Amino acid sequence: MSNTNHTELKRNISLFAAVCMMTGCIVGASVFVVPGELAVSVGPAAWLSYGIGAVLMFFNCFIFAQVGAILPVSGANYMLCTGAVNGAWGFLYVWGFLLSNSFLFPIMSRTAATYLAIFVPAIGSHVTLVAVAIILFTVCINLLGTNVSTSIQNGCVILLITVVIIFSGGGVTHADWSHFSPMFPTGVMPVVLGAISTYYAFAGVNCIIELSGEIKNPGRNIPLTVFISFGIVVVMYIGMCVGLVALLPTHELAVATPAVTAAETIFPKWFSYFVALASVAACWTTLNSIIAAMARLLFMLGETSVLPPVIAKTNKNGAPYVSYLCLAVMGILMVLFSVTVMQYVNISSFYLLFIAFLVAFSSLRIKSAFPERYEASEYKLKGFWFYLWPSLAIISGLFFMFLQIKEDPFMTGVSIVLLPVGLLFYHLRKVRLRANGIDLDEELKKRL
Repeated sequence: MSNTNHTELKRNISLFAAVCMMTGCIVGASVFVVPGELAVSVGPAAWLSYGIGAVLMFFNCFIFAQVGAILPVSGANYMLCTGAVNGAWGFLYVWGFLLSNSFLFPIMSRTAATYLAIFVPAIGSHVTLVAVAIILFTVCINLLGTNVSTSIQNGCVILLITVVIIFSGGGVTHADWSHFSPMFPTGVMPVVLGAISTYYAFAGVNCIIELSGEIKNPGRNIPLTVFISFGIVVVMYIGMCVGLVALLPTHELAVATPAVTAAETIFPKWFSYFVALASVAACWTTLNSIIAAMARLLFMLGETSVLPPVIAKTNKNGAPYVSYLCLAVMGILMVLFSVTVMQYVNISSFYLLFIAFLVAFSSLRIKSAFPERYEASEYKLKGFWFYLWPSLAIISGLFFMFLQIKEDPFMTGVSIVLLPVGLLFYHLRKVRLRANGIDLDEELKKRL
């Protein structure tokens, strides 16, 4: 039983929708909290920590843009790792992606529910129930097709960007520049080390690549999406850092909602409600983008027989509904056990670095693995740049992984232990398929 009749998802995601999808995926509600926390710990130069983190993640932008342009298919990074190295390498990418992003289910849904309680206080007593409802709502929206989900995503991202622009602009125009002196009260090194957390803040750049098979004119639009979205995100984070410190001295930002506290110094009270609403929107856009990307990866695993082909079934709206239903179940379980799960956020951080390393390494072989696609691509890295960006991404990724191990050796150890678990599952699947007369390696070659 060979799964040779492949299902192609419709290309109905425009450049604008793709930019909103990627921007919403990267920027969560933390944009209103983490810049303030970082300013408290490193001083007014917190914006520089975001700048350093942005530069390091920028290396990966070139890689993801090239992958999406050369392999404009759903689950592009998976197909790259599989075709450039082997099936086990590709499965490790999916395994790491699913593990890292699964923790966002409880984090984003619960945070959104908490902010909704500002408008409906009764929600505060039923956060878990509301978080489950948010996950089910997100899955149902995606089952209606990408046109519906991207329309809501677009509106939420516009709201989020608008609030950040108003806040940042207000901070600059009403700034007390004395708050920025001294710029480095605890020295330069804490600012450099602060880039570790900001590097994680830019994670999610690769999510839009998993939807490459549904983006219109991928050779042009995918690279534009990556660089436009990344530019927007960098400006948003740095703008929030500058705006917060401009309005309040760093020691006064040590509160649960620094953005709301700072906003109340120059904006009317009602603006704080828009900040809360934008926080809900930020949580939902991240959750929506992650679910969409994970569904496409599960879809591709079904298409290539790594998982049972039934998981690649689509409904009349072109949505891989079996994949979405699986994610709904997983998301609900994660929320119900989130009291424990959210203690393991460092595992998520490790896997984000790990999968970025897998893609960067694989991209060094994309030219030889996909020669015809490479030559025909509208966007591709050439000459010196072909090797420079992946090399820088690999070096910076390994550096941060080392810092992660040093900072939290126990949780990093748990992360490493889970890697062979994924490889064991992949091996057992190959053995089972071989017993049924199916060569998994051949199935993967057919899909490539």
